[in-house]
Amino acid sequence: MGGRARSKCSSERAAAIAARKLVRDRERLARLAEGGSPERPIVVVSPAEVEVAAAATPCPLCGASLRVLDHEAIVVDGERLRVARTICLSCRAERSTFFALRPIAVH
Repeated sequence: MGGRARSKCSSERAAAIAARKLVRDRERLARLAEGGSPERPIVVVSPAEVEVAAAATPCPLCGASLRVLDHEAIVVDGERLRVARTICLSCRAERSTFFALRPIAVH
């Protein structure tokens, strides 16, 4: 006979561990994506674009819509950035998305 069947409790534990690992991996990827850190800001030409862009981005953990809680100007390593703080309407995960203002050069 082969090994014994996995107990229901053991299977549930394994599924919970896998789900936590998936969330950690998705969170890591979100920090590496554009806007996920001050080192990788999303470039916009106007502060008015910040909240629109942040709200249009789906939650990287579950894909649901985000609600913008606030946005403010900050300075990171001498560079002025905007940061939008959002919360997922489904999984309630909070996140910060970073933006850099770069006006279009007119010649």
